[in-house]
Amino acid sequence: MKRWAVLTLVTAAHALGSLSALAVAPLAPFLLDGLGLTRVEVGLFLPAVYLGGVVMSLPAGWLTERFGVGRPLAVGLALTGVTVALAALAPVVTGLLALLVLAGFGFSILNPTTGRAVYDWFPARERGLAMGIKQAGLTIGGIVSALALPPIAAALGWRIALAVAGAVSLGCALLVAAIYGEAPARVVPAPGARPRLTDLAPVVRRPGVAIVLACGLALGTAQSAVLAYLVLFARDTFGLSSVDAARLLAVAHLGGVAGRLGWGAVSDRFFGGRRRPGLTLNALVGAAGFALFALGGALPPLVAIAVAFVAGMGAFGWVGLYFALMAEIGGARFAGLMTGLGVIFAWGGVLLGPPLFGALAQATDSYRAGWFVLTGLALAVAAVLPRLQPLVQRHQIRE
Repeated sequence: MKRWAVLTLVTAAHALGSLSALAVAPLAPFLLDGLGLTRVEVGLFLPAVYLGGVVMSLPAGWLTERFGVGRPLAVGLALTGVTVALAALAPVVTGLLALLVLAGFGFSILNPTTGRAVYDWFPARERGLAMGIKQAGLTIGGIVSALALPPIAAALGWRIALAVAGAVSLGCALLVAAIYGEAPARVVPAPGARPRLTDLAPVVRRPGVAIVLACGLALGTAQSAVLAYLVLFARDTFGLSSVDAARLLAVAHLGGVAGRLGWGAVSDRFFGGRRRPGLTLNALVGAAGFALFALGGALPPLVAIAVAFVAGMGAFGWVGLYFALMAEIGGARFAGLMTGLGVIFAWGGVLLGPPLFGALAQATDSYRAGWFVLTGLALAVAAVLPRLQPLVQRHQIRE
């Protein structure tokens, strides 16, 4: 396979797997109304998916280093698709949450495998853009789910919409299993030379790496809160229907696509392959969008569309650069494992974001406090990242 064909395939896999695993986000109003949930309870669905992802992140990274990209990716997509489809049949909320955790097990494999594919197939001078394109798969999947699933739920019910989302991931698993080929230059280590989880300790102890991981936690918190609550915020604040409110989430995902593609290209072409400057700028963009949303009903609905694009860029646009940086910190030997570790922290933020945002909204009967918290997290990331010493040396490029 040629590297751009590989990139197309893994981007599609990331998009369709994400569409399935994160289908609960655009369906939040339907779940809230159909199951009689509070704003806090509806915030448990995304953390359930990501809890499974956090638990399996490092094992997923190990499986990627051990078996390559194709087989683990296909198995992960299949597991996600089957469990999401079964979740549509769950008679009670606890069963739905349990199946979403299992879906997260499969979802956890997407980042290490697709990130490894980019690392294996692309040289450093193209890797930032390629990683941004691949990571844009999640937001592309989010756009499709936000536009397609709510109308299905409105017409046929949320269970049918969830089943459709699961079937999409299962179909993609069959495609990956049929056509993906490993990189010709990929070196499969001998059994005694294969990386182990304990081998990561010296890498993690390097100055600045722990701070980068903490920034992933903060950014993941913001991303998940936007993903989980933007639709409900738009419906409650601007009086939109559930379908129209989901379209605002689609606009936010479009901002995320622009961020993931744009920052990757800027990183490669203008920052000499350095990832942190783009991450810093993206955090500042996010802080602006979150602060504007804190205005709530004072924000004209038409202006809210533009703000959704800006907030979406800040919430979703950082991921490609972040995982490119984690893979490059790990180097050829530990790219998959370091990506898995980065997933633990970024997705650990997902466990915090929706419950925190939902609890603030429930306690204050307003979304304003939640938006201010996200603003503070983004500003903190923008303040600390530029102060770190170089983390990666690649020829004449330092990160």
